[in-house]
Amino acid sequence: TLGNNMMVSAYGKRIHEVDKNRCIRTQFRILASVPPILFGILQRQLGKITDYAGTTGFVIGFSFPALLYLRSRAMAERKHFSTVTFYSGYASYEFGAWCLFSFGVTMALYVVFFLVRDGLSYED
Repeated sequence: TLGNNMMVSAYGKRIHEVDKNRCIRTQFRILASVPPILFGILQRQLGKITDYAGTTGFVIGFSFPALLYLRSRAMAERKHFSTVTFYSGYASYEFGAWCLFSFGVTMALYVVFFLVRDGLSYED
């Protein structure tokens, strides 16, 4: 999925021209899979790898949805569309989205800080 998302980011509106091209799709999937493999070679402890990979859950679970809400709301306002949709509810406020985004980033940084700190103390 990451490889497909990278391909869409690279080709943009022209994605329909290359999305059926197996060679290009495979290149992007390989590009997406190389960093985890390289870091896996450097780090022999599987627990450490999953600890660091798990921190992305905070960003994906909290920060990305809030950022998506903020960006889509800004785009709707810029294009003079209604910002109220069928899915708008009690949590559809910019302040709440900023709080959720900040929480996700803060938690990710908090976890990474303690992982690095504990990792350095074990190596001594």
